[in-house]
Amino acid sequence: MLAIAICTTRNYTYAMREQVRRIVANLRDEAPGHVVLSGDNSDELKVVVAEYQRLLPEGWRVHHVANHFAQDDNAHYQQDAQLLLGQLRSEAFSCSRRLNVDFCWSLDSDVLPPPNALRCMKTMLQFDDGYYSIASCPYPNSLFLGGRGTPQNPIAEDFLPHERVLPDDLKQKWDDFQLRLKAAKPEEVSKLWESEGTELQKKVRECPPDGNIWQVIGKHGWRPRGWLDYAYPAIGRSAVVPSDWCGFGCTLLNRSVLELAHFDGYGGKGTEDLYIVWKRWHPAHLRINVITHCPCDHVIWEKKKGGDAAKYTLLQTYHENDGDHAGHLRVANKPVVITNGFIMPDRTVPKEAQTATAEPAPSTPALDPEAPNNSQ
Repeated sequence: MLAIAICTTRNYTYAMREQVRRIVANLRDEAPGHVVLSGDNSDELKVVVAEYQRLLPEGWRVHHVANHFAQDDNAHYQQDAQLLLGQLRSEAFSCSRRLNVDFCWSLDSDVLPPPNALRCMKTMLQFDDGYYSIASCPYPNSLFLGGRGTPQNPIAEDFLPHERVLPDDLKQKWDDFQLRLKAAKPEEVSKLWESEGTELQKKVRECPPDGNIWQVIGKHGWRPRGWLDYAYPAIGRSAVVPSDWCGFGCTLLNRSVLELAHFDGYGGKGTEDLYIVWKRWHPAHLRINVITHCPCDHVIWEKKKGGDAAKYTLLQTYHENDGDHAGHLRVANKPVVITNGFIMPDRTVPKEAQTATAEPAPSTPALDPEAPNNSQ
């Protein structure tokens, strides 16, 4: 039996009516199960609950877990917002465990899965007698989620300082800081990072890489890289790859993984998904895959990035159709409006303002993992 677990609050229900339609398209051959909506008691979420009740196949049940602590006026990715998200996930997973399901499909409220997402994820959890315990369909958040990392570096650096083009003065400051870091006593390292390292590293990351990903690998050699675009460049249709980390945006958990998804001890430092990945799943030697064969779309509320609260962008994923790059994973940024639950093109934005990526962009998004010296 399957539980579909989604967390949200009033301001983040904007894409959920479209998401209902996407989810129902995945359930054609699925036995009746449960939808768990963990959030507030707002009218906006009640509309989503009613939409599920209207569109779900016969026999499915909807569980609205209304949490009195769910307030959505916190800054995106800041500590209070992350704590809230961890609490909402905890409630959703607890409800799923109570329902004694075999699988839990975790989704972010603004992620739109393709119709083959559930089928592909379930297939990959059967691969080689359960080699993988967690299957995920990637979605873009500047870059696609998934890639390499370690407990010390939850998301590996896409480009190390020596793989970037640094001004001479910044390079000298960075080199001097590294020498002082090596000479520091263990109890002094954190203070050094707080007083100098974080700001210095931010400046280093603002510097461009030393060419595109292929040129960087050619000059500096292959190594594990943090985000999917750079960990596995030029990949897409028909592919499934191992990953050290994943988000909860479109992720299928088997029963043993769900049993370990507890957030006790999480203090809101870094994202709640990385906390579970590295504090719960990694010590249990559970393996994660990313299925680039079926990427998800992602609806971005511009206010989350400091923009206009009335504007949205649809990060629409696809595979290149023709030529030497056929099958490669791509994303198009499309300004949209959301009316009565339907996502439609924003006709006030010129068509030339819409962009599509051909190769990975050189920048990395702002998603902070647990360690202060490894945020992306």
